[in-house]
Amino acid sequence: MTQAQSEADISPDECSIQLAETVTELSTTLEELQAAVEEIQERNQEISAAHQATENERRKYQELFEFAPDGYFITDASGTIQDANQAAATLLNIEKRRLIGKPLAVFIADTSKRTFLSQLNQLTHLSSPDFPTTLLYRDWEIFIKPRQSEPFPAEISISAILNPQSEIVGLRWLIRDMTYRHQAESLRRELEAEKEFSELKSRFIQTVSHEFRTPLNMIYVSAQLLARSHDGLTEEKCNQLLQRTDKAVRRITKILDDVLVFSKASADKLELNPTLLDLEQFCQTLVEDYQVIAGSSKTLQFNAPGTKHSVCLDEKLLYQILGNLLSNAINYSQPNSTITLTLTYPDHTVCFQIQDQGIGIPREDIPRLFDPFHRARNVSNLPGTGLGLSIVKKAIEIHGGTINVHSEVGIGTTFTVTLPLDL
Repeated sequence: MTQAQSEADISPDECSIQLAETVTELSTTLEELQAAVEEIQERNQEISAAHQATENERRKYQELFEFAPDGYFITDASGTIQDANQAAATLLNIEKRRLIGKPLAVFIADTSKRTFLSQLNQLTHLSSPDFPTTLLYRDWEIFIKPRQSEPFPAEISISAILNPQSEIVGLRWLIRDMTYRHQAESLRRELEAEKEFSELKSRFIQTVSHEFRTPLNMIYVSAQLLARSHDGLTEEKCNQLLQRTDKAVRRITKILDDVLVFSKASADKLELNPTLLDLEQFCQTLVEDYQVIAGSSKTLQFNAPGTKHSVCLDEKLLYQILGNLLSNAINYSQPNSTITLTLTYPDHTVCFQIQDQGIGIPREDIPRLFDPFHRARNVSNLPGTGLGLSIVKKAIEIHGGTINVHSEVGIGTTFTVTLPLDL
């Protein structure tokens, strides 16, 4: 049977049915196609929106990158610049386009270049187990050398760009100019120093005024008594008043001497004028002078075991050193106690040791013991300017010597001064 005959055998009803089925299938297919088109359009819209959002984010971060106040660089692993923002170009005093392809090391100052290259070489050999995060360095201080400009201090932070195998393929650099911070820090230190100087000056005036008042009152009272009642005073009473006056004058003289020496020392004008001294005779005379000041309530001793020496030292400064230490020992010792000055010559040096049986120095005060005007917390009710030990330290330092202190509260204090024999 031929195809024509077969088609001729199909009735009109069957033909209508087949046509209806075909139309239905076509309609279904068209609906599915329409749905697919709509879905594709929705996906395209989503992709377009995502692309636009991504582009907006890219622009935002690009703007942040470009307009950030700090310099940002992107380099390959070896430190060759691949991208930079405008702040980076400004910092390095060069056009941005001319930065690309240049090694960052070109812009590192000579004083920092060796360290920089060494650290960069270490970074290129790091692997992922060597660092827990991509941040490799934070606030690394270094000096940057801009083109045709002077170096400036900067802080650098570095983070890694990693490939899927966690290998470093690039580096991100943040460079911050620290010039203004350093200047601000310097200004802050200057202001603190000025404030401290002002406080010292105020404390100095108060202290010296207070220290002058007592001996001046003593002189005034003694002079008034001598003037008004001279005929009615016994010779012994007159001598007592004269001794009190002499003691007050000595105290004022010592304060003035301390102030003068401290002033010279603070201005670095303290001069060293060594002369040949018979140290045993010098120390013996000094102890006798201060025994007069101490009176009969305290005993001063001088020991000089070993061979006698004549040494070149500055006599005036040595008197300041030992005189201040003996004066402190007298002021802060109990009645009926002994103060000992010992002279020795260990290892080509001359050593003076002043030992007392006084109130001692609290451990907390020892670190600041030689600061000007500092006084230990247990001597506030005793006379003193707080200048003596700072003068002692300055005078020892100008000799190239050292001073050490050992003290126990309630037991006593020992100062050991060591000076070189050859100045």
